[in-house]
Amino acid sequence: MNKPWVQSILRLLIAFAVGLIISSIFILAVGENPIEAYIALLSGAFGSNLSIFTTLRWTVPYIIVGVAAAVSFKAGLFNMGLEGCVYAGALVAGLLGTMKGMSAVVHIPLCILGAAAVGMMWVPAFLKSRFGTSEVIITWMQSYAMVLLCSFLVTSYFQRPEDIMSAAQQVRTPFIEASATLNPIVQPYKLNSSLYIAIVLVILFYVFTKYTKRGYEHRMMGLSYDFSVYGGVNTKDIQFWALLISGGIAAIAGAAETMGVNGQYIHGFSTSMGPNGIMVALMGRLNPVGIAAASLFMGAIQSGARAMVRATDVSVYTMNIMISIIVICITADGLYELLRIKKRQREGD
Repeated sequence: MNKPWVQSILRLLIAFAVGLIISSIFILAVGENPIEAYIALLSGAFGSNLSIFTTLRWTVPYIIVGVAAAVSFKAGLFNMGLEGCVYAGALVAGLLGTMKGMSAVVHIPLCILGAAAVGMMWVPAFLKSRFGTSEVIITWMQSYAMVLLCSFLVTSYFQRPEDIMSAAQQVRTPFIEASATLNPIVQPYKLNSSLYIAIVLVILFYVFTKYTKRGYEHRMMGLSYDFSVYGGVNTKDIQFWALLISGGIAAIAGAAETMGVNGQYIHGFSTSMGPNGIMVALMGRLNPVGIAAASLFMGAIQSGARAMVRATDVSVYTMNIMISIIVICITADGLYELLRIKKRQREGD
């Protein structure tokens, strides 16, 4: 039996239990029974076909952004700008998706690859690899800039005419063509073929980190920067490509939302997919299977929490506090490990 694997599972279960206990205090404070609230949450996540497919619908973007976060984390880098990449990918897919006269075989890959390419066009990757600038600060700052830039571009150049004249304006682009739409897997639910993209990305991430020379160097640098330098690894090159690929994958999540769920770019569509993807990667311990499981957990929370609010007197604010506590408890160990690695990289082994 793999003892580190067993220990990791035990730590996760303990952290989850602690999170539930602390969250129960807040539920009791509003006069509700925690057990009934958690039953309502589970029912909302898995109690019907609609609940199950809604949970899976939310699981997919978390898997994609979780893999994006893990790509940078594996190399010892903190890409905090995934939210900006998600927005950029969604907007690019929304604009390319309006092109007419194309077949789905060409149009769908064009939108996805175009979104990924824009997500990869990130100044932070160059600044980190060339000048050693802190990727945490520059990716975080550029993420805000990207989100605001998307809003500006849509309102200034791509806004639908009918929305401009509307009293309650929405920042959104025209609807994409049918040839650029990701078809639903089961009607009438919103779970769509982006699920297959997520599965492929998980498999590719596993193969890359486990069976390729580049993936080994990637992992080595994440564990010990100094050892990688002594071993002849081109660390600057890995830093550059790790941040670029991380941004490109996150942009695919945004493209999937536009092409498979909304049918257009709608500003504000992201429910903190970037930060949640980071939490998913930490909860999954940067392991492909762990990321998929953590994404399912986050998808269930996203789907079930709304049902819990409807079925009990637990408010949305209490629900958000509860979710935050559970996630913080689960991610604390993974975050501690990454911070320990970063400290070791700074001080040397």
